[in-house]
Amino acid sequence: MQQSRRKILKTASELFSEFGFLGTSMEIIAKKLSITKAALYYHFKSKKELYFEVLEKSFQNLIKSIDREVSKANSPEEVIIRAIRGYLKFGLKEKNLIRCLVLKTPDKDSEIANYIAQLREKINRKFQSIIEETTKKLSHSSLLKKNNLKFISSFLLGTMDGLIIESALSNKKPNIKKVSSQILQILISMLNIPKENLKLDLKKSEGL
Repeated sequence: MQQSRRKILKTASELFSEFGFLGTSMEIIAKKLSITKAALYYHFKSKKELYFEVLEKSFQNLIKSIDREVSKANSPEEVIIRAIRGYLKFGLKEKNLIRCLVLKTPDKDSEIANYIAQLREKINRKFQSIIEETTKKLSHSSLLKKNNLKFISSFLLGTMDGLIIESALSNKKPNIKKVSSQILQILISMLNIPKENLKLDLKKSEGL
Protein backbone atom coordinates (compact mmCIF):
# COMPACT_ATOMS: atom_id res chain seq x y z
CA MET A 1 0.00 0.00 0.00
CA GLN A 2 2.83 2.40 0.91
CA GLN A 3 4.63 1.52 -2.29
CA SER A 4 1.51 2.32 -4.34
CA ARG A 5 1.13 5.64 -2.51
CA ARG A 6 4.77 6.58 -3.18
CA LYS A 7 4.35 5.73 -6.86
CA ILE A 8 1.23 7.92 -7.06
CA LEU A 9 3.03 10.82 -5.38
CA LYS A 10 6.00 10.56 -7.74
CA THR A 11 3.83 10.50 -10.87
CA ALA A 12 1.54 13.25 -9.60
CA SER A 13 4.56 15.40 -8.74
CA GLU A 14 5.87 15.10 -12.30
CA LEU A 15 2.49 15.98 -13.81
CA PHE A 16 1.82 18.90 -11.45
CA SER A 17 5.31 20.20 -12.19
CA GLU A 18 4.75 20.09 -15.94
CA PHE A 19 1.10 21.14 -16.21
CA GLY A 20 0.32 22.83 -12.89
CA PHE A 21 -2.61 22.12 -10.59
CA LEU A 22 -5.29 23.28 -13.01
CA GLY A 23 -3.81 21.42 -15.98
CA THR A 24 -3.66 18.08 -14.18
CA SER A 25 -6.71 15.93 -13.42
CA MET A 26 -7.16 12.77 -11.38
CA GLU A 27 -8.09 11.06 -14.65
CA ILE A 28 -4.76 12.04 -16.23
CA ILE A 29 -2.85 10.85 -13.16
CA ALA A 30 -4.70 7.53 -13.10
CA LYS A 31 -4.13 7.03 -16.83
CA LYS A 32 -0.40 7.74 -16.44
CA LEU A 33 -0.25 5.15 -13.65
CA SER A 34 -2.37 2.63 -15.62
CA ILE A 35 -4.86 2.36 -12.75
CA THR A 36 -8.53 3.22 -12.38
CA LYS A 37 -9.71 6.51 -10.92
CA ALA A 38 -11.38 4.49 -8.16
CA ALA A 39 -7.99 3.04 -7.20
CA LEU A 40 -6.52 6.54 -7.13
CA TYR A 41 -9.36 7.87 -4.98
CA TYR A 42 -8.80 4.98 -2.58
CA HIS A 43 -5.48 6.57 -1.62
CA PHE A 44 -6.44 10.25 -1.97
CA LYS A 45 -9.93 11.68 -1.49
CA SER A 46 -9.39 14.57 -3.90
CA LYS A 47 -6.92 16.16 -6.29
CA LYS A 48 -6.37 18.93 -3.75
CA GLU A 49 -5.41 16.47 -1.03
CA LEU A 50 -2.95 14.81 -3.41
CA TYR A 51 -1.54 18.19 -4.44
CA PHE A 52 -1.01 19.22 -0.81
CA GLU A 53 0.85 16.00 -0.06
CA VAL A 54 3.04 16.41 -3.15
CA LEU A 55 3.93 19.94 -2.07
CA GLU A 56 4.60 18.92 1.53
CA LYS A 57 6.85 16.07 0.44
CA SER A 58 8.75 18.39 -1.91
CA PHE A 59 9.12 20.93 0.89
CA GLN A 60 10.49 18.34 3.33
CA ASN A 61 12.96 17.12 0.70
CA LEU A 62 14.07 20.72 0.10
CA ILE A 63 14.77 21.24 3.81
CA LYS A 64 16.74 17.96 3.91
CA SER A 65 18.78 19.09 0.90
CA ILE A 66 19.65 22.38 2.62
CA ASP A 67 20.47 20.70 5.95
CA ARG A 68 22.70 18.12 4.25
CA GLU A 69 24.76 20.85 2.64
CA VAL A 70 24.89 23.03 5.76
CA SER A 71 26.23 20.10 7.80
CA LYS A 72 29.41 20.21 5.65
CA ALA A 73 30.18 23.86 6.52
CA ASN A 74 33.38 24.78 8.36
CA SER A 75 32.71 28.51 8.85
CA PRO A 76 29.71 30.85 9.28
CA GLU A 77 29.97 32.15 5.70
CA GLU A 78 30.18 28.62 4.42
CA VAL A 79 26.86 27.88 6.12
CA ILE A 80 25.22 30.45 3.83
CA ILE A 81 26.97 29.26 0.69
CA ARG A 82 26.08 25.64 1.50
CA ALA A 83 22.44 26.59 2.14
CA ILE A 84 22.33 28.35 -1.24
CA ARG A 85 23.78 25.27 -2.93
CA GLY A 86 21.30 22.97 -1.20
CA TYR A 87 18.41 25.11 -2.42
CA LEU A 88 19.73 25.38 -5.98
CA LYS A 89 20.60 21.68 -6.24
CA PHE A 90 17.12 20.70 -5.16
CA GLY A 91 15.37 23.33 -7.26
CA LEU A 92 17.27 22.47 -10.44
CA LYS A 93 16.65 18.75 -9.99
CA GLU A 94 13.05 18.78 -8.72
CA LYS A 95 11.38 21.89 -10.07
CA ASN A 96 7.84 21.10 -8.92
CA LEU A 97 7.91 23.02 -5.64
CA ILE A 98 9.78 26.05 -6.98
CA ARG A 99 7.63 26.29 -10.12
CA CYS A 100 4.43 26.10 -8.13
CA LEU A 101 5.66 28.72 -5.66
CA VAL A 102 6.73 31.12 -8.39
CA LEU A 103 4.75 30.46 -11.57
CA LYS A 104 1.74 28.22 -11.28
CA THR A 105 -0.25 29.20 -8.22
CA PRO A 106 -3.99 28.65 -8.84
CA ASP A 107 -4.94 32.05 -7.42
CA LYS A 108 -8.69 31.41 -7.60
CA ASP A 109 -8.45 28.71 -4.94
CA SER A 110 -7.84 30.53 -1.64
CA GLU A 111 -7.08 27.31 0.26
CA ILE A 112 -4.26 26.37 -2.12
CA ALA A 113 -2.99 29.96 -2.31
CA ASN A 114 -2.85 30.12 1.51
CA TYR A 115 -1.08 26.76 1.74
CA ILE A 116 1.56 27.84 -0.78
CA ALA A 117 1.98 31.16 1.05
CA GLN A 118 2.65 29.19 4.26
CA LEU A 119 5.33 27.12 2.51
CA ARG A 120 6.92 30.30 1.14
CA GLU A 121 6.99 31.74 4.65
CA LYS A 122 8.57 28.59 6.13
CA ILE A 123 11.34 28.66 3.52
CA ASN A 124 11.86 32.37 4.12
CA ARG A 125 12.14 31.83 7.88
CA LYS A 126 14.66 29.04 7.29
CA PHE A 127 16.96 31.41 5.43
CA GLN A 128 16.30 34.26 7.85
CA SER A 129 17.54 32.02 10.66
CA ILE A 130 20.66 31.05 8.71
CA ILE A 131 21.47 34.67 7.81
CA GLU A 132 20.83 35.89 11.37
CA GLU A 133 23.11 33.26 12.93
CA THR A 134 25.86 34.03 10.42
CA THR A 135 25.62 37.76 11.11
CA LYS A 136 25.84 37.21 14.87
CA LYS A 137 29.00 35.11 14.52
CA LEU A 138 30.76 37.44 12.10
CA SER A 139 29.84 41.03 12.90
CA HIS A 140 29.74 41.07 16.73
CA SER A 141 27.09 43.77 16.39
CA SER A 142 23.43 43.99 17.19
CA LEU A 143 21.13 41.72 15.23
CA LEU A 144 19.65 42.85 11.95
CA LYS A 145 16.31 44.54 12.23
CA LYS A 146 13.49 42.14 11.48
CA ASN A 147 12.38 44.04 8.38
CA ASN A 148 15.92 44.15 6.97
CA LEU A 149 16.43 40.46 7.68
CA LYS A 150 13.19 39.57 5.90
CA PHE A 151 14.11 41.77 2.93
CA ILE A 152 17.57 40.19 2.55
CA SER A 153 16.12 36.68 2.83
CA SER A 154 13.40 37.50 0.28
CA PHE A 155 16.06 38.95 -2.05
CA LEU A 156 18.10 35.76 -1.70
CA LEU A 157 15.13 33.49 -2.43
CA GLY A 158 14.00 35.64 -5.34
CA THR A 159 17.48 35.49 -6.87
CA MET A 160 17.69 31.72 -6.52
CA ASP A 161 14.15 31.16 -7.82
CA GLY A 162 14.93 33.35 -10.81
CA LEU A 163 17.99 31.23 -11.64
CA ILE A 164 15.97 28.02 -11.35
CA ILE A 165 13.17 29.31 -13.58
CA GLU A 166 15.65 30.70 -16.13
CA SER A 167 17.40 27.32 -16.19
CA ALA A 168 14.09 25.54 -16.77
CA LEU A 169 13.14 27.87 -19.62
CA SER A 170 16.56 27.89 -21.32
CA ASN A 171 17.38 24.24 -20.59
CA LYS A 172 20.84 25.34 -19.41
CA LYS A 173 22.11 24.38 -15.97
CA PRO A 174 24.16 27.07 -14.20
CA ASN A 175 27.45 26.40 -12.42
CA ILE A 176 26.08 26.03 -8.88
CA LYS A 177 29.43 26.58 -7.12
CA LYS A 178 30.19 29.74 -9.09
CA VAL A 179 26.68 31.17 -8.74
CA SER A 180 26.58 30.39 -5.00
CA SER A 181 29.88 32.18 -4.47
CA GLN A 182 28.64 35.24 -6.38
CA ILE A 183 25.41 35.38 -4.37
CA LEU A 184 27.34 35.04 -1.11
CA GLN A 185 29.54 38.02 -2.01
CA ILE A 186 26.44 40.14 -2.65
CA LEU A 187 24.91 39.07 0.68
CA ILE A 188 28.10 39.83 2.63
CA SER A 189 28.00 43.33 1.14
CA MET A 190 24.30 43.75 2.04
CA LEU A 191 24.96 42.57 5.60
CA ASN A 192 27.79 45.12 6.03
CA ILE A 193 30.13 42.53 7.51
CA PRO A 194 33.75 43.78 7.66
CA LYS A 195 36.04 41.79 5.39
CA GLU A 196 38.53 41.31 8.22
CA ASN A 197 35.88 39.34 10.11
CA LEU A 198 35.47 36.78 7.34
CA LYS A 199 36.93 33.34 7.90
CA LEU A 200 36.38 32.32 4.28
CA ASP A 201 38.30 33.67 1.30
CA LEU A 202 35.40 34.73 -0.95
CA LYS A 203 37.58 34.52 -4.06
CA LYS A 204 38.28 30.86 -3.31
CA SER A 205 34.78 29.94 -2.20
CA GLU A 206 33.93 28.41 -5.58
CA GLY A 207 36.37 25.61 -4.83
CA LEU A 208 34.59 24.39 -1.72
